[in-house]
Amino acid sequence: MNAISRVVENNWTSALILEDDVDWDVRLRSSLADFALASETVLLRHDSVPLKFRELSFSSTPQSSPYGDGWDVLWFGHCGMQISDQSSTVIHEDDETVPEVRYLHSWDKNEVSPLADYRPHTRVIGEQHEGVCSLAYAVSQAGARGLLNSLGLKRMDNAFDLMLREWCEGIHEDRTHRCIGVLPQLFDHYRPKGPSEIDSDISTPNGGYRSQPFTENIRWSVRLNMDKLLRGETDYNDQWPDSS
Repeated sequence: MNAISRVVENNWTSALILEDDVDWDVRLRSSLADFALASETVLLRHDSVPLKFRELSFSSTPQSSPYGDGWDVLWFGHCGMQISDQSSTVIHEDDETVPEVRYLHSWDKNEVSPLADYRPHTRVIGEQHEGVCSLAYAVSQAGARGLLNSLGLKRMDNAFDLMLREWCEGIHEDRTHRCIGVLPQLFDHYRPKGPSEIDSDISTPNGGYRSQPFTENIRWSVRLNMDKLLRGETDYNDQWPDSS
């Protein structure tokens, strides 16, 4: 809430808020450009008919943000989210940054990814639905003010990510808010080599030890490819290569 408060205090148009252990794909810039096109479409539409990314067309330019006008939250990083069939979605097929479905995981290790029903290497952008974990999210000025009013002044009775989800979905209010999500996520937790208890300040130590570092759902991990990036090399290591 302190970070969101800073957005309001400084009157910033928007801000990206990250947890300190997140990771992302080397190709994040192009992924965010694609997300922006899809997000703009979702914000303009008011039906639940899925659109293919390759079929998107635009007749106007957003006035306030490359991600579209009128959004409150852009939920880029999480540890699980569902795909709503009640709101607009954009289906981005053949996205080479997306791992095969067998490599996609959420906080629930037994859950089958919602993307199992789509073509391989598909990313879906749409209204946030049942998001868990606020690993990386952007807030607009309007979104920050709304969150401070609803969560900071009226209630603080749950984990922040769950309150954010409820705020987006209008659970405790008479209106929903414009929160755009993406699956699979563009940011995820980096898991370093070493004791697994260092993953979280709130988890119970279990004595586990991780022999290899990894980041779920991210193919060309920035953290795992840092040495190559600093040397200017481009033969990046792919954590989750396609089946041969």
